[in-house]
Amino acid sequence: MNYKDLLNANDILHLLTNKLNFIPKQKGRSIFFLCPFHADKNPSLSFEPHWKIFTCFSCGFKANNIFIFWAKYKNPNLINEEELKEFEIKKTLVEISKLGYFSKEELQIIEQKKEENKDRLSELFSLVKDVYQHNLFTRSGEKVLDYLQNKRQIDRKLIGKFFLGCSINNKQISNLLFLQKSDSFPPKDLLFTNLVSINNNNQACDFFLTQQLIIPLVDSEGKIVSFAARKIELASKSNDNGSSTDKSFSKYVYLPNYQQYHKSSLLYNYSIAKKTREEECYLVEGFFDIISLAKLGIENCVALLGTNLSEEQIKLLGKLKKRIILFLDGDKSGREATINISIKLLLREIECEIIKYKYEGDPDDICHQFDKEIVHNILQERDNPYLFILNYYFTSWKLKENPQRNSRFIREIVSLFQKFKINIRNFLIEKLSLLTKLDKKEIEPYFVNYKFLFPAFDVHSLLVTHCNEMIQEKENKIISLCAQQRDFWLLVNTIEYFFSDESNRENYRNIHNYYISSSYNKSFLNSMNSNFQPNEKNKTTLSLWKIISTFFQLINNIKKFIILNYEQQNE
Repeated sequence: MNYKDLLNANDILHLLTNKLNFIPKQKGRSIFFLCPFHADKNPSLSFEPHWKIFTCFSCGFKANNIFIFWAKYKNPNLINEEELKEFEIKKTLVEISKLGYFSKEELQIIEQKKEENKDRLSELFSLVKDVYQHNLFTRSGEKVLDYLQNKRQIDRKLIGKFFLGCSINNKQISNLLFLQKSDSFPPKDLLFTNLVSINNNNQACDFFLTQQLIIPLVDSEGKIVSFAARKIELASKSNDNGSSTDKSFSKYVYLPNYQQYHKSSLLYNYSIAKKTREEECYLVEGFFDIISLAKLGIENCVALLGTNLSEEQIKLLGKLKKRIILFLDGDKSGREATINISIKLLLREIECEIIKYKYEGDPDDICHQFDKEIVHNILQERDNPYLFILNYYFTSWKLKENPQRNSRFIREIVSLFQKFKINIRNFLIEKLSLLTKLDKKEIEPYFVNYKFLFPAFDVHSLLVTHCNEMIQEKENKIISLCAQQRDFWLLVNTIEYFFSDESNRENYRNIHNYYISSSYNKSFLNSMNSNFQPNEKNKTTLSLWKIISTFFQLINNIKKFIILNYEQQNE
């Protein structure tokens, strides 16, 4: 059972019509409402009862369940899907449970099962990793081990560090785990994670084939969530960033995505890089780029496992709070990827630089061709990303051969660079003058309508940020008071407040667990059974209540101000 199953289609319709006062209009199997996310006169928001999904055919709004819809309806300013999942959805579940559609106990059961499933899958992947790693040091794994140690010059220490292993046939995991039907690792988990599948002959077979190098993929918390494999016989025919799931032809194959894992949401070696003390992090393409840099003692690096940077990966890089150093392959596709990725990072205001090197190979090749000192010197040769982008476009346009294209080239550069939230007008004019051999005065007219998108001028965003900081400050004080005195916590507990900050939610859970532990259990039960509330006879309680009420009143006032400001912004 998951969150979607908490409400059936009739429950959702009752919620929309009775709690949100939506007026339904039946059209075939679908039910239409006026869309609340744009000025809608003709009902264009479709609700599909069978799938329980929402789609607006005018503004494009989509929600694959009622909880995402409710969260967006209550707070239209939320556009970040991750925020919706991690914070607003939980808040929404609590809100709807209070309306009587399901109980808190049902929510707790679902959350508990979710954590149990996550832990069980983690144990499964850990066991499968051990099996593959054991294979590597058996007779069946000699070919893969020879490839690692002799061709790649990876010793046993590095093999252990990155949990490298190998498959010996496409029946091993099926025979060990699937056919045994263990209670600890049920067959459905092996099918769910795609480690095992059922073929056309109704036989269980492993996803990975015979004698493939197996590379575990680890999430941001350091837990194995999937595997990749490399075909050894193709190792000498291409570079190191394949990304297909075609097991017949591709050099690299990856377990297909499943519900709790998407390859595009991972960065290889992220869990190690985020713990390093360096203020910068190298971004490379492939597995062996990471491993070769690790041989030189460079651990502050992550790999894309391809040439595209997804939105989820951008968020991970942002969370590092480090300067990102792009060190992608030196071939044409690598340079193009460097341009695309640097633009994405600059648009998100993530500081970055680009390694300057003239070699056609990848970082793994460089680490093998040169000694440690030369590699470290190469890593210090860097380009300003704005200058790198400018030079790349200049070369692509081939202006030396066709000066008449100067005007179009300048317009394209101006159009691109004005998207960046930094004032580099003078820098651009000077560099464009040098590249095109035009006088600065000839270039300046292109910048007449040049508008810089300074975040400092976004007053609404500044207000929201400041208000959120104020809310967090008040919540921090409430947590501190609860930790110092149990009576404060008992009062807060009656309010059932949902803390906006994840760390405060964690702290509150710890305080809750501490106070209901055995040493406090009796007094806790007595207090809860007597409906602990402030009253006139208990002056101490009244005094505490006034303090708590003041904090919550301030928080509510700030939230109302944010909503009011948002409404005025959109009038």
